[in-house]
Amino acid sequence: MATEGEDGSQSRWISATLSTVVPPRVLKIDHLEETSFTLHWSKAEGMQKVPQRFFISNCIPGTDPLTAVTDDCHKIFSNLHPGTEYTVSVATVLSNGEQSEPVSTTVCTILPVPDQLTVDSVDTTSATVSWSQSPGLDQTQHHYQISYRCSGTEPHITTTSSPSITLSDLKPATEYSVTVCTVLENGKQSQLVLTTFTTELPAPDQLTVDLVDTTSAVVSWSQPPGLGQTQHQYLISYHCPGTEPHITTTSSPSTTLSGLQCGTQYSVTVCTVLENGKQSQLVSTTFTTILPAPDQLTVDSVDTTSADVCWNQPPGLDQTQHHYQISYHCPGTEVHITTTSSPSITLSDLQCGTQYSVTVCTVLENGKQSRLVSTTLTTKHLQWWKRPSTVAAVFVLLAVIMGLWDSYATSERDQLQNSLNTRTTERDQLQTSYNTPTKERDQLQTSYNTPTKGRDQLQISYNTLTKERDQLQNSLNTRTTERDQLQTSYNTLTKERDQLQTSYNTLTKERDQLQSSLNTRTTEIDKLKKSLNTTTMERDQLQKEIERLNWENKGKCVQKAHLFICFLIHSFCS
Repeated sequence: MATEGEDGSQSRWISATLSTVVPPRVLKIDHLEETSFTLHWSKAEGMQKVPQRFFISNCIPGTDPLTAVTDDCHKIFSNLHPGTEYTVSVATVLSNGEQSEPVSTTVCTILPVPDQLTVDSVDTTSATVSWSQSPGLDQTQHHYQISYRCSGTEPHITTTSSPSITLSDLKPATEYSVTVCTVLENGKQSQLVLTTFTTELPAPDQLTVDLVDTTSAVVSWSQPPGLGQTQHQYLISYHCPGTEPHITTTSSPSTTLSGLQCGTQYSVTVCTVLENGKQSQLVSTTFTTILPAPDQLTVDSVDTTSADVCWNQPPGLDQTQHHYQISYHCPGTEVHITTTSSPSITLSDLQCGTQYSVTVCTVLENGKQSRLVSTTLTTKHLQWWKRPSTVAAVFVLLAVIMGLWDSYATSERDQLQNSLNTRTTERDQLQTSYNTPTKERDQLQTSYNTPTKGRDQLQISYNTLTKERDQLQNSLNTRTTERDQLQTSYNTLTKERDQLQTSYNTLTKERDQLQSSLNTRTTEIDKLKKSLNTTTMERDQLQKEIERLNWENKGKCVQKAHLFICFLIHSFCS
């Protein structure tokens, strides 16, 4: 270029060279992980054979960049922070040191998800969810977001900074789904990890056995908490040692066990059972049926020194080894105990004219005893004149000789006289006692006459009340008719309720099917979201590639303009 004056003179020529270094193109990210990724790019068009290197810069926004130079068209970045956004730029550097404008892209390392998600300590209304801390986050502020729900309910969301949490206030025997994700301070979340668990079915509580008889017993328990709206029943199993268990079911919190063996120990277990067959833990107890006592204890064939005691064999012991224990004594003596396997025994060596107490009980081979049944007996007095004739003759002869007979009769007479005097005194006392109530009777008669007048007045009141009663009876009959009509209406409503219940059950099944479809759609949506995220990243890369191409086109236009200016200057100079 030169300057020309008005007189046609020109200045000296000056020249300049304009060149443009084209940057790399098609930046692409792959092998993206928590702490590393790989960046790929292509050389600019027309520069494949031009000696060149590439200047790479990598930085977190707000920090100093890390730079590197490479001859390759790729670069591996490692030792990065998880879940962090990085800005990466690449520029072409020629052998003469000229450098293109950098092309850049952003990439975010993957935020690691919680690992080894487990559920333990599952109870009827609570469960503990735990996981391993995400790797690479030791120096990064983060927390965990937990979401849990059962079918047909809104999810509950909570957060914690520790790698475990206890979920409480859950429904018994219900399946829950739990998701956990890592959350950074900037709100960025990792992918969700999912697991499911089912809360325990509560077992019956306060299992008791009462009204135990010889062949039956009543077993009762408290309804488990949290099952008021859940269809369930109870499975009862009972057996004695060496036998197969008997199993029965009931929907009420009690049952009567019958047909049991008397004097036998039974084990009873009860558990809650849902309609789907799921069972709770077993609760158990033991009880022993009562050993029946001997029945209809009687005493006969009583003599001066012996008596026969007999009884009926207790029912239910035909196939059971047993015997009977008999205990008898008179006042002031030790108890005599004996046993027998038959339902009768003869007691001997008794004292004449003495009252005895006799008790009998059933005893099993294991030593278990029934309750005692008792009775009393009195042996007969000794009658000396009924002894053998030789002895009687000797006693009579001695009595005649010694005058004992007269003395004996006199003594008996005196005793009878004393008894007569005693009875006479008692009679006089009774007569006096009789006279006293007679006076009281007369006084009561007088008192009776006085209330008779009051009775007549009460009779009038009674008649009035009778009329009122009849009126009330008529009203009752009317109410009874109305009640019957209401009962008919109630029965009709009950049928309608049953029909509605059937419809409700049908709708519930349809709802469950829709819920399953919703879960399937949710999974598909999650997959679509992932595809959308991938597509978005590819779109961003394409956008940047378009911007780079636009920049290249702009550079070409500048080069063409430079050539055009040179052409004009050359033409002007010519």
